[in-house]
Amino acid sequence: MSNQDHHSHWDIFCAVVDNYGDIGVTWRLAKQLAKEYGLEIRLWVDDLASFAHILPKLDPNCPSQSFEGVCIKHWDEPLSLAYVPGKVLIEAFACELPAEVINSITALHQGGGKAPVWLNLEYLSAEDWVEGCHGLPSLQRSGLKKHFYFPGFTHKTGGL
Repeated sequence: MSNQDHHSHWDIFCAVVDNYGDIGVTWRLAKQLAKEYGLEIRLWVDDLASFAHILPKLDPNCPSQSFEGVCIKHWDEPLSLAYVPGKVLIEAFACELPAEVINSITALHQGGGKAPVWLNLEYLSAEDWVEGCHGLPSLQRSGLKKHFYFPGFTHKTGGL
């Protein structure tokens, strides 16, 4: 994969776990990034039926659809929709990214291309230890780094 295959969009991956908190936060983040910053956002969600409780216009049977400037894609395994790396990759709440995504960004990196900025978005916390972990890199087997992003209440965290 060459640099010209590297697109300007951002990807957010969300696994719906319980009580709609994960999808609620990622949906709000995706809308805000699209609206306030004019970014092309692809929100990959593993459970469209649960997401439809928050976004009733969403068709749980449609693998790709757009609302409020955000392209919502069904995240199934293996991915039935093509994945093309963008500028930023957000792994929400330590969800495990699909193998195709890891393989794609690894191939891009190893081929001399610019891999996306890879962020692991964590939960909001007021605990002291968060200040020491926010922004830390995690070196992956592929040589890529993902960075931890901790929202919090101090200037040493990601803020609100």
